Order: sequence, then C-alpha cells, then structure tokens
Amino acid sequence: MTAYKSYRNNTKTKYNIMKRRDFVKASSLAGLGLMIPSNPLDVLHNLNIDGKNYQFPKGFLWGVASAAAQVESRQGRARTDWDVFADWSGQIEDGSINDKCTEFETRYEDEIKLLSNAGIQAFRFSMSWARIQPDGSGKPSEKGLETYDRIIDTMLKHNIQPIVTMEHTDCPIWVGDFRYRDMSQRMADYADIVTKRYGDRVKQWIVMNEPNTTALEGYGVGKYAPGVKSIKALGAAIHHQNLAMALMISASRANLPATSKVGTTINVQPVRGNKDTPDYRKAIDFMDAVWNRAFMNPIYGKKDYCDVVKPMAAPFVQAGDMETLYASNPDFLGLNYYTAYYVKPDPASPVGIAQDMPPAKYPRTAYFPVVTDGLVETLERIHNDYGAPEILISETGFAFNDPAPVNGVVNDPERIKYISEYLKAVHAAIKKGIKVSGLMYWSSTDNWEWSHGFTKRFGLIHVDPKTQIRTPKSSLAYLGKCAKANTALEPNK
Repeated sequence: MTAYKSYRNNTKTKYNIMKRRDFVKASSLAGLGLMIPSNPLDVLHNLNIDGKNYQFPKGFLWGVASAAAQVESRQGRARTDWDVFADWSGQIEDGSINDKCTEFETRYEDEIKLLSNAGIQAFRFSMSWARIQPDGSGKPSEKGLETYDRIIDTMLKHNIQPIVTMEHTDCPIWVGDFRYRDMSQRMADYADIVTKRYGDRVKQWIVMNEPNTTALEGYGVGKYAPGVKSIKALGAAIHHQNLAMALMISASRANLPATSKVGTTINVQPVRGNKDTPDYRKAIDFMDAVWNRAFMNPIYGKKDYCDVVKPMAAPFVQAGDMETLYASNPDFLGLNYYTAYYVKPDPASPVGIAQDMPPAKYPRTAYFPVVTDGLVETLERIHNDYGAPEILISETGFAFNDPAPVNGVVNDPERIKYISEYLKAVHAAIKKGIKVSGLMYWSSTDNWEWSHGFTKRFGLIHVDPKTQIRTPKSSLAYLGKCAKANTALEPNK
C-alpha cells in the first residue's frame, strides 16, 4: 500500500481532461522531442571536447525557471503567506509588494515565444496553490485550473517541455503553516489534484522548492514568510516538509504514467567558514546539518536525521514517518545551486549562526559570489554520498545591474561569462560519471526576488516594471545557442 493510498481512495473529484489529451495527440509531442528519454544519461559516446566548445550528452535538457509567487499577480487567487509577509513585515528591501510581479498568468505567451525563438527547450514553472484552491480544501477552482491548462498548452505549442513545481515557497493562508502536521496531508491532496489534471501533458514534476530555505529562513531566523524565529519551529518545518514531500511523491505516482518523473528540489550548498576555530567548525556543522543533511539524508540517503537535527525534529516524528520518507524514492534530485554558503557564529541569532562574506578571491555579482568550485564539490557530494541520483540543475543564475535596452536587446556579457563557467563545471562533472540530465537557468525574466523585491535582476529577459514589456538580453541568445548546439560555448562565440 502506498503512503497516499488512503487519501486517493477517499478522493471523489473527477476531471474531464479528454480535450487536453486530444491536444497532446494533435501536437505530436513525441515528434517534437519533448518526451523524457527512458535514460537520458546513458549516451556519453559523443561527449567530446573540441578545444573550445563542450559537448553534452544526447538528451541533456536546456531550460529556464520561474515561480508563481515571483511572476504572477495577486489577481484571481487567494491570499498567501508571502502576501502577508510582503505587506506587513517591513523586510522587503525596496518596499515593494508582489501585487503585480510580471503578470505572467496573462502575459505568458509573449515570454514563451521569446524563449522558443531563442532555442530554449524546457520551462520549469510553478503553479499557485492559492489560484487552484482559493477557497480552502475540497473542489478546486476550474478557472484557476484552466489558467495552467493554457500555460502548459502554449509551451507545448512552442516546443517547450513544461516542468511543474507544485509548491514553490508560497502557500494559501487557509492551509496553515509547517509548524503543524496536517499541512503535510493537505499538500498531498493538492498534489493529487494537479497530477490528475495535468499528468497527460506534464512529464516531469517537482513537488517542492527549497524546503531548506523555507525551514531556516522562514521558521528559524524569520527573514522569509511566515517570519517565525524559533528553533522549535525550525524542527517542525524540517520534518513536516520532509513528510509532505514523501506524501506528495506517493500521491503523484498514483496518477501519473510510469514514464513520468517525480522529484523534489533542494538548494544544496557547500558550507564554509573564514576561520578554522572550534566555534566556526561548530557553526559550519550546524548549518550543513539543517541546510543540507536534514533534507538529503532521509529522502535521498534513506538515513535518519543527523545528531544536530534529530533533537529538533524528534518531537514531531510519529511512528512510521521515517519509513515513509525512506520509501519515497524520488526519480531525480532538482538541485538549486548558486554559490557556497559562508557562515560565522552569532550568539544574537535565533539559531546561533549568521551568514558571512566569502573570500575576496571569488568574483561578486549584484547578489551572490560566483563559486564555481562549490558547484563541482556539490555535484560530487550528491553523487558519492546519496546513491548517485539523476540530478536536474533546477536553478542556477546570476544577478546584475543590467543596462537599459538598446535597439531591442539588453547587453549582459558578465552573465554570459558566468553561465559559461558553470556549464563547463557541469560538463566536467558529467565526464566523471555524475548523472546531470539538464540545467534550468534562473530565471526566465527579471522578477520579484522575495525579500529583495525588484532589486535583484537574474533574468534572461528584461521586464519594464511600468509597461511589462519583455525585452530579450544577449544572455538569452547565448543560452539558446548552447541549447541548439548542445554545447557550452565560449562566451564570445
């Protein structure tokens, strides 16, 4: 019996999706090359270095990413935890709120056309739970469901593979939060709804995004929604999110064909310090435990919580929970990697540590330092310590203070330079036998970057905040050329 079977047996809502199935047949999906290969990682014979460009395996997926809470407006959905946090916390850097963002839910077609024309093959996006179930548990909103029907169908029309993240950090107010166990069950119900509706067209699914960020930043230090500062809440959020992921994976598999893939996304990072002292080593071990091992160990390593995390999570673990986590067996790991995490001891922090500046040797963008060796270290650690899973790099990207558009394009050579560096690091990992199946650049457009508001511009597409007009950047053309050639090109090529 699957972990979700009792839920599934009690679900009575049925959906008429025959028209959507007809759409898939009409679009000749397999002929477009959008189906996920049975094993996209086994064709390495063409992995050659010609001295300049770096060939990737056949089937390597080149894409972009976004999140509903950062690109969709508030129109047509219920209020979320991030709406409340943005409105009342006073912690949004530029004082903005997420009321409009980039209005993706109505302007998606212009964006998808730009991506398709450039050669982008996949779009990892998230669905807003608050749009699909605005009025609470029970029957979902048909209007909300149809929003994502249109988005998915438009991607397929333009030869772009949709990769869906079910929950990307924001949740409707009515579900509560991760201090409470029933949140996990409600998320499983939500996974059941969306996979039934869209499983005929979406072949790759991510159940949650960065549960480690949500746990530490949202429940430990209070910098993200819901703004809680508590070790106890941190422990609850760790375990209840792990349980939610396992139940969501189980619920999804009950609805999806065997050819579909279901995984989750974790922001795995090397944790480092600028000093080698006992208090720094303790801070590093704590951060690595709550950031990396708390989520990688049970879901991917089939191991109990480590010694640092176990006392925090223990009050919330019930009989059979760990077995449920071990049995989840995700098909792949979505890895979000931007940089290494430098920490220092901080007695004033609710968790006893604080983020520190990395060494000056690493170049800085407008946000994160560029730590290429950390990407290599992370890929090797996942491969060696967690059973060599398939890895989809579900996010990586670089924020810059880009110039204004000139003649219909934004020139951003620095972004191209660092995309190239990270791609070459991924290529080197593949040469070592690490199974990396694709890379999704964060993000498709400049958008609302959580507590930083609109101050951090990661996008391959510039968005005018007044007119919402999309203008491509030169980095979009670069990534599109890489996708077409299936190589990491030199930046000047």
